[in-house]
Amino acid sequence: MQALKTQRKVLRTAFTLCMRNIEAKLQGETAEVEEFSLLQVQLKDEFQRLEDCQQLIAASLLQDEGDESLFETDFVEAEKYRDRFLEVMLHLNLKLTEKVIPIDPLPPKRNFKLPQLQLKKFNGDARDYLAFWSQFQKIHADPDIPNEDKMQYFIQVVEEGSKAERLVQSFPATASNYPKAIQQLQERFGRDDLLVQIYVRHLLSMVMKNATTGRISFPILYDELEGKLRALESLGKTQGKYGDFLTLLVESCLP
Repeated sequence: MQALKTQRKVLRTAFTLCMRNIEAKLQGETAEVEEFSLLQVQLKDEFQRLEDCQQLIAASLLQDEGDESLFETDFVEAEKYRDRFLEVMLHLNLKLTEKVIPIDPLPPKRNFKLPQLQLKKFNGDARDYLAFWSQFQKIHADPDIPNEDKMQYFIQVVEEGSKAERLVQSFPATASNYPKAIQQLQERFGRDDLLVQIYVRHLLSMVMKNATTGRISFPILYDELEGKLRALESLGKTQGKYGDFLTLLVESCLP
């Protein structure tokens, strides 16, 4: 574990230096498209190496049921680096779009009446992402709704003043920006590895609470376990490398 943390420290330093170099280039006016493209590749490489090391550390912490607070602290700190990565990648993409703008023929104008829908608003809490996306995906996948209308729906279903709204508002509300905004939302809040860690951490928290405060009533326990295990199952993580770990967690909760 200590060797991994030492490696992560070095990788974080390299990542930070790369970020500072890119931020300086973004503030200048002399860089060309090729240079921004190269910087984008370098940033992705630095972050991927850091992310691989972080995943090994997170997996090691998850094996120790007594380290819930340590895991949570480490997880929050790691997310700060991911947030910086996504923010700078967004600025790089916008800079590249400014410098190379393809001219597309204008599609024929069509009138489209938006149906009245009441959708769950998303505030940027990854724990609510699956419920939000299961509703919004119907709009996202509908081929009869043009992207400019999908973008308007997207703006309406993020909670005012939330992290999700700040992400959506960073894109001009155009049809061409809709798929970019969706991709950023999924990378920021809907990654499978992030959601798995969150739900496993909640299961671990349930075990710790049950051990310190006494037995939880069976109906409440059943509902909580069923909800979290279904969420993990939808992510394909109830078997394989998480299977034995989840079994031990569930058994320790049962009365």
